[in-house]
Amino acid sequence: MKCGFWKYFAFSLLLVAGCTTSPPAPSADPDTGEGRVLVSANVDSANIFLDNIPTGKVTPDTIAAAEGIHEIRLEKQGFIAAQVNLVIIRDSVISVSFILQTTATQKVVLLEDFANVSCIPCVSSNAIIEILANQRYGRTKLLPIKYPTNFPSPNDPLYLANSSSCDSRIQYYGVLFAPTTIIDGIVRPISTDSIAMKDSIDARLSLMPPFSLSIRDSVVGGTYYVTVAVEPLVTLGQGFSSLRLQTVVTETNITFANPPGSNGETKFYDVMRTMLPGPGGEALADANRTARIVYVRQVALNSLWNSSQLHAVAFIQDTQTKEILQAGSTF
Repeated sequence: MKCGFWKYFAFSLLLVAGCTTSPPAPSADPDTGEGRVLVSANVDSANIFLDNIPTGKVTPDTIAAAEGIHEIRLEKQGFIAAQVNLVIIRDSVISVSFILQTTATQKVVLLEDFANVSCIPCVSSNAIIEILANQRYGRTKLLPIKYPTNFPSPNDPLYLANSSSCDSRIQYYGVLFAPTTIIDGIVRPISTDSIAMKDSIDARLSLMPPFSLSIRDSVVGGTYYVTVAVEPLVTLGQGFSSLRLQTVVTETNITFANPPGSNGETKFYDVMRTMLPGPGGEALADANRTARIVYVRQVALNSLWNSSQLHAVAFIQDTQTKEILQAGSTF
């Protein structure tokens, strides 16, 4: 029995030694009990939520979720949120693609009018523009800017107040006579034809804008401040390389005691006072083509301006085509 005992003990030691010196190799891909979901959409940079909790990821990207039923939701400013319930299977990879619909962002049309205090036809075109802007459409749909010219009279006081900015815009469009009306940078209806003006505006209002613009202004001391927030609503394949943001300070109502020109007018509306940061505007930040961009500008108040009548109008213009893609204002 003694011999048998030692044989048994020795065999047991061999078994223990075998267990401690040759452990099983760990799995290269341990079972985590999770599956993975590749989330994409028709727009990039939409925020991905899992069961109402932000994942910190944006489309397109892959997220992990425990086995079971989960809700995946996408959110992006300017678009209607969308969600779907998915069954996640352990160690599987599935794909889900969303189609996000834009919110009801209204296209805002910009009307640029070139006029002079001694231009006789300008009396009719000015009246048409005021009716369209204030009665027919309202400032939420139509934004006029009046650029004074030095023709037919070179002594227009509104032109002389900022001739460099006026000249810049006149030369940009190649304006040769007053009145000249340009809709969204590319359409030139007859300024005294109200039907042609209306049809041009309606056609532009039917378009879906690729941007939304939010604009705020304030007067602090002797300084006028303007904040413009640009929100891309779609991913532009060509980027922002040819786009510029223009910010124009206008004075809504300028009244003279006596007509400053020969056409008899004493009231002038939506006159350009200055352009920020200058007549050439500024390039959009190409590095953040899917993110909200905020611009802050300021200008010292001029003694000729009535600060209570000041408004800021901003618009995004393609320098290659001259098309204005979207406009906005502080009205």
